[in-house]
Amino acid sequence: MKRPLSQTIYLCILVVGMIALFTVVSIFKINSIQAHTVNAHHQVKVSQHLKESVKANRKQLPWMISKPAGKALEGYASDISVTPGQTIKLFINSTKAYSADIYRMGYYNGIGAKLMKQLPVHPPVKQTANVNPETMDANWKPVQTLKIPTDWPSGFYLIKLIATNGMASYIPFVIHEKNPSADFAVMLATNTYEAYNGWGGKSLYTYNSSNHKISYMVSFNRPFDDGYGSGQFFKFEYNLVRWLEKNNYNITYITDTDIDEGILNRSHIKALIIAGHSEYWSSEERREIQTHTEKNLNLATFGANVGYWKVRFNEDNNGNPNRIMICYKYATKKDPFFKKHPSMSTGQFIDPPFREPEEEVIGNSYNGIPDDFHTAPLVVSMPDHWIYNGTGLKKGDKINGVIGGEINQYKGRIHAKVDVIAHSPVQVHKQKRYSDVVWGVRPSGTKFFATGTFLWSWFLDPFGHEKIAKYNPNFAHADPRIQQMTKNVLNHLR
Repeated sequence: MKRPLSQTIYLCILVVGMIALFTVVSIFKINSIQAHTVNAHHQVKVSQHLKESVKANRKQLPWMISKPAGKALEGYASDISVTPGQTIKLFINSTKAYSADIYRMGYYNGIGAKLMKQLPVHPPVKQTANVNPETMDANWKPVQTLKIPTDWPSGFYLIKLIATNGMASYIPFVIHEKNPSADFAVMLATNTYEAYNGWGGKSLYTYNSSNHKISYMVSFNRPFDDGYGSGQFFKFEYNLVRWLEKNNYNITYITDTDIDEGILNRSHIKALIIAGHSEYWSSEERREIQTHTEKNLNLATFGANVGYWKVRFNEDNNGNPNRIMICYKYATKKDPFFKKHPSMSTGQFIDPPFREPEEEVIGNSYNGIPDDFHTAPLVVSMPDHWIYNGTGLKKGDKINGVIGGEINQYKGRIHAKVDVIAHSPVQVHKQKRYSDVVWGVRPSGTKFFATGTFLWSWFLDPFGHEKIAKYNPNFAHADPRIQQMTKNVLNHLR
């Protein structure tokens, strides 16, 4: 049958338009979630099921990396956390000349970052291969220095290294205030970044360690092999950061190391926010958090498997403090400190000789990895609780996909009045377990909140995780019920 001429022309225009659209639309790949963790029996690669290759109808944003450089261009900074006015050294290896753009990460009208400074083209730098076989310290020589401008605000920063052929990688650092002052201090889990970092051939995990044998000590003096050099920031923390900044919360940023070094003692904040997968703490960090939250500081934990492993720090070969992180994990008795100074040895906080369950600090305890890495619905258990104000949720209502990655459950190990506001069944080792969202008040009156799941923040702002966070067809992306619950919580904590 012969088509009318007008219909033929219309179809041709439609086809040409679709081809043009797919030509200009970029394919954006946020690194897959690879939250590797261990439990008492085995070690698994947590997010294999959650692995995503997100195709988003957005242009490639300037701060993003479309051509990962790998070993051809990589680097690290002399400090993971700095103050305005401080100078840091940059250690870079590059097979080609490169320039650098420095971004502060946030919301910024959906762009996700602000360009703060550009560094000029630098010639190629060939670093000597001299990796320490015990700590994976790269032993590179500094190539450039960066003095932090005094007007740069606290936040998570990325130095985007860009080779002349367009290949790129990141170097991360955090700017903290000398005396932090805000409603909320957002703690970024830089210890956990390093624990999972397999650069050089070893991490604290077998899956990315040579010969499947872990190292008991790992160095910060090496690039991160996750997130094109950014560590675990995009996996577990960026979504919360975007949402907090979009909603204009009064926040400042700190790291594990800052807390270990006593920053809470000179802070003027109302609540500490643990932004993601903060699995590795030193005894000093735990003591600081526990002491302050039991007296005068509120706490919100947006993650699971938090404060689980006890580590300690050593200086590096050049005398720089807190550059070597030590954790003997399940081999606590091999720790040289175990016999003479057992309290200084390393391992699981909950195990002897420490016997310090993480629930005493955050309000719930680690409860495993869902079988086959499946997600599960959040199930409402206390619909009359004020946290549900404005959500319309009723007892037994479910929000699909929120529970996953790893989970925590309330087990009655904290001295406080605790409300289990969501009690969600999850299958772990073919048995029913639960993930609990908790709210609590300590005898001193300080308050705490914990989500008991990795995935909560993806439903606040799903950037890069749209495949998981877009479960409900009634909502374009983020879930307004999770957003409203989070707003209710933060209003009670400040």
